[in-house]
Amino acid sequence: MELVKIGIIHSPYKTKEEAPRQGADSEEICYIEIFEKYIEGLKDIEEARYLIVLYWGHQSNRGVLTTLTPFSDVPKGVFACRSPNRPNPVLLDIAELIDRKGNVLVVKGLDAIDGSPVIDIKPYYERIDIPKGLQEKIFEEQSK
Repeated sequence: MELVKIGIIHSPYKTKEEAPRQGADSEEICYIEIFEKYIEGLKDIEEARYLIVLYWGHQSNRGVLTTLTPFSDVPKGVFACRSPNRPNPVLLDIAELIDRKGNVLVVKGLDAIDGSPVIDIKPYYERIDIPKGLQEKIFEEQSK
């Protein structure tokens, strides 16, 4: 198996201690620089309001299998939580696309550390990314 780095994240967070726990908690603007070889893959990216950004947790501890979470005093397995520390630190954020400037995406909603390698970007679509049962529940709540 081989992952290819398609770009790099430029973020105000220089260490994991500076980064918010979740990207959804961040109001900071970040820049996703896509490497020249992959620019064609950005065609029509502006049609998406939100992006699923997959990146590599280059400062993560890969030797961890259990961890404490902010929601529990009891350790959980890393596959049962969203900790960046895990055997394969493939991290995910849903970021708001603010602008595209050539090969650079201007986004909000990342908790990535500066220099994090980008491994993929996908458009976020509510109709396919929200599980069907949850879609129905959200619709019911909005109808009240």
